[in-house]
Amino acid sequence: MTMSPTRSDPAASPDLLLVHGAWHGPWAWDLLLPKLPGTVRTVALPSSGTDPRALGGFADDVEAIRTALAKSADRPTVVVTHSGSGPATTQAVCGQPHVVGVVYVAAFVADVGQRMSDLFSGPPPAWWDLHPEEEYVDVLTPLSVFYNDVPTDIAESCAARLTHQSLSGGQAPLTDAAWRHMPTTYIVCDEDRTIPPSVQEQMAEHAVRVHHLPSGHSPFLSMPGELAAVISRESDEFMRARGSD
Repeated sequence: MTMSPTRSDPAASPDLLLVHGAWHGPWAWDLLLPKLPGTVRTVALPSSGTDPRALGGFADDVEAIRTALAKSADRPTVVVTHSGSGPATTQAVCGQPHVVGVVYVAAFVADVGQRMSDLFSGPPPAWWDLHPEEEYVDVLTPLSVFYNDVPTDIAESCAARLTHQSLSGGQAPLTDAAWRHMPTTYIVCDEDRTIPPSVQEQMAEHAVRVHHLPSGHSPFLSMPGELAAVISRESDEFMRARGSD
């Protein structure tokens, strides 16, 4: 697990834990980190990695998130989750009393008993490079799918860092769901080519508040300042809601 702390004024804001999406790593947040207030940590999910034989599954991701949350157990914390890490985050933050809210960024949001694979229908996307016998999947066209509005040099650099993704991570059903216990916010990415905005809007129905950004799937790369502003405002709202309890 990789932890990356940054600090501005820890007393003024809740801590933040950033959970990257499928195929990515903590490096995905590098442009966003300096724009966020307070103490910010990242976590590396075992379901993504360079060695397909060593990839973890859903339970491993949940455990990694909970281990990262233990670093801020004495501080109010907001968790930000992107894309495929949504279900593991939704499970992991349950029973964590210091978590005051979750921000879903173009993320899958499941309910109790649902698997991530239940959230989309039809055949696998054309941009998936499936390896079913080895139980992993790669990405064929990341520049157009993930980074369609990201500056070319940044997009190419990130595409080169993508790893394999475990297929087993999408097969485990949730036994609990964070949005049933705490306030959550959903950020819909209106130019997303990975998860259709209409699908995001359906999943956003579980959230207390919904925001839209005119971005592709990776606003932390294409508009980190705008994304940071939404996360900061939502963190303040979560803290106000906690204070009124």
